[in-house]
Amino acid sequence: MASCKRLTTGPALMLAALLSTAGLAPASGQVQVQTLAPPDLFSTPAGDTGLPADLWKDASPGLVRESLLKLAAKPLSPASAGLARRVLATGANAPTGIGDNPELGAARVMALIALGDAAGADAVLDRTPGVAASSALSLAAAEAALITGADDKACRIGDALSADRGGAYWLRLRAFCQARAGQTDAAQLTLNLATAQTKDADYARLMNALLAGSPAGAASLRNGVNYALSRKLGLDLQAAAATASPALKLVLKPAGDVAALAGGADLTAAQTADLAFLRQAKGLPAFTDAAKASIASIAVLARTDAPLEDPMLFARAALAAGDLATAQALRGRLDQGPGAGAADLALLDAALAAASKPDGQALDRLIERAAAAGAKSPTQPAALILAALGGPMGPDARASLASFDAGKSTASAARLAVLDDAAAAGRRGEAALVALSVSADAGAAGPGPVDRARLVRALAKAGLDADARALAVEGLLALQVK
Repeated sequence: MASCKRLTTGPALMLAALLSTAGLAPASGQVQVQTLAPPDLFSTPAGDTGLPADLWKDASPGLVRESLLKLAAKPLSPASAGLARRVLATGANAPTGIGDNPELGAARVMALIALGDAAGADAVLDRTPGVAASSALSLAAAEAALITGADDKACRIGDALSADRGGAYWLRLRAFCQARAGQTDAAQLTLNLATAQTKDADYARLMNALLAGSPAGAASLRNGVNYALSRKLGLDLQAAAATASPALKLVLKPAGDVAALAGGADLTAAQTADLAFLRQAKGLPAFTDAAKASIASIAVLARTDAPLEDPMLFARAALAAGDLATAQALRGRLDQGPGAGAADLALLDAALAAASKPDGQALDRLIERAAAAGAKSPTQPAALILAALGGPMGPDARASLASFDAGKSTASAARLAVLDDAAAAGRRGEAALVALSVSADAGAAGPGPVDRARLVRALAKAGLDADARALAVEGLLALQVK
């Protein structure tokens, strides 16, 4: 075995020496030391996302900062929210000037909470040093704890805070914690201080009810503290779901109940209930929520021989819920009966193709249908979205697509140019955040077909294929769900 040099310059070289003496050093005897970036506020993962540890390599600090603050404050479409959760949950060192900023670290976890991953945010903050010294990080930690039902933990976080303890949030939390501990007089005094700083009628009503044992009225789900108070008072949380914050709406989302179906109950009654639930949803975000709540029941119905009243609606719901196999099974049922119109079938087939990596034939068929349908048909913007995933097109299909009217762009042309540049250069994290910034500007329904196609193409080029397909499927469903 080749001899190694004596190493005295630090732990990394000491480790290299140990490997060398164990026969694990390079045959030449030379020690190779790789410098690792020190951990920062973004390096702790909230879960396994499948994205690499160099996600933010070469990303612009300014773009990351701007996008983070936007994601913590603006609603996203369901597919964009899925991409945001995956990106923000990834453990990766942030660009210079971002990872050591407590405000931006807090913005990351607050966005995770708003996107429905309070448990992931809680796990991140459990392994983050210096939380007690930052009001922003502590607030995020307390909210994550309250939303996950860990009220004792939230109270400990408030007690440990060493900065800005007199802020309104901390006074409200402290009064709640004092009331839980039976310290009624102290809680009343703290409540008085909190209400003198800022007005929150729901919080004051709930706290007074807790202290006096009087009727509390309706639950309030605007934030973690009010949610904890409502739970403590035993109020009807589901009744207040319509006015809940985005994070708490996701906590309270009803789960599909298939127990009755599994027991052989009336399939007609189950189908009627699911149809009513889906039909009352207004807009794609509400439809997606209803689809996810109903998908277990829909999957059971799809596997039975019972006649289905509206298999097209069920197939769309299965796609919105991410259940491709059930959607494909329901599409097969449409070939056995009167089914839907040609345009509806073309749009459904396009969404199925997008969800399962489209081939050239699916795209050519859609373009042919869109050309025959004319400029007012939703199949033309649908063809633009499906083409953005990069499926091959024949010469006739390319000529037709170039003549389609898919609507207008409303996104910033400059921002889209930056997105294209990030995707071409392989700056995956930057491309994802700029795409999310464009989506956030469009609102909860997501961008229109022209801008969506641009985002889909950029995400696919940046290597975010699954997210590009999800955004494409959502856009194709948006053309069908009113």
